[in-house]
Amino acid sequence: MRISRTNLLHPEQGFIHKFWRCQNREFLLKAQSTKDLYMKCTKYALEHRSVNSKVKIYSYCLMDNHAHMQMSYDEDSSYLSSFMRVSHARFGYTFNKIFKRTGKVANERPKTPLIENPEHCMRVHFYIEANPVRANIVSVEGLKLYKYSSYRFFAHGIRDAWTSLLTLPNWYLALGKTKSARQSKYRKLFLKYLSSELFGSKWMYTRYIGNPMWQDQMIGKAKELMDRVLMKSTALNST
Repeated sequence: MRISRTNLLHPEQGFIHKFWRCQNREFLLKAQSTKDLYMKCTKYALEHRSVNSKVKIYSYCLMDNHAHMQMSYDEDSSYLSSFMRVSHARFGYTFNKIFKRTGKVANERPKTPLIENPEHCMRVHFYIEANPVRANIVSVEGLKLYKYSSYRFFAHGIRDAWTSLLTLPNWYLALGKTKSARQSKYRKLFLKYLSSELFGSKWMYTRYIGNPMWQDQMIGKAKELMDRVLMKSTALNST
């Protein structure tokens, strides 16, 4: 039995790493027009009345068969669920209409691991933006021109229709007093990340992203919740 997303996240606010893959790992996002469509649907959802400005995006990267975003939600995790429901429904419907196809675009519902603290938010941020480098699609220098990674904004201050959707994380603002100082420091930290063991790690695909003790604590809470749900279901079925 699958646990509801709202039961896996902090009820009032939190930071998450959202990622999803295309159905059957097909390269459905390969065309620039399709990536633009996905970002347009993202913008639409951010501004939707059901989201009520409670969801923010801090980083993103779109690849040819999957997508990553680091996000936060305020007041209630149901706002995050509303955001994903609106953005993915609109994207799937429009994509199928354009390409005269039916069926799912995403392989399954997006994963949304909860992130413990700003330190791990920064690590997830670097991981997301480094995807094209990790996949050998572009060099570090070429990442500046990769339109679908937020790196071009944080490292070089490039503003466009999609980087304008970003919210600046507090850890980034603390890098310097001016934009140029922050960008310079960010580029140095990014290069340091690329040379670290975290660059090739899959640690961000766990259910919770943080220190091991915190992860164990959160997993324990999730298991307890699952046990209560199963006991309640068994009791209902036996009546």
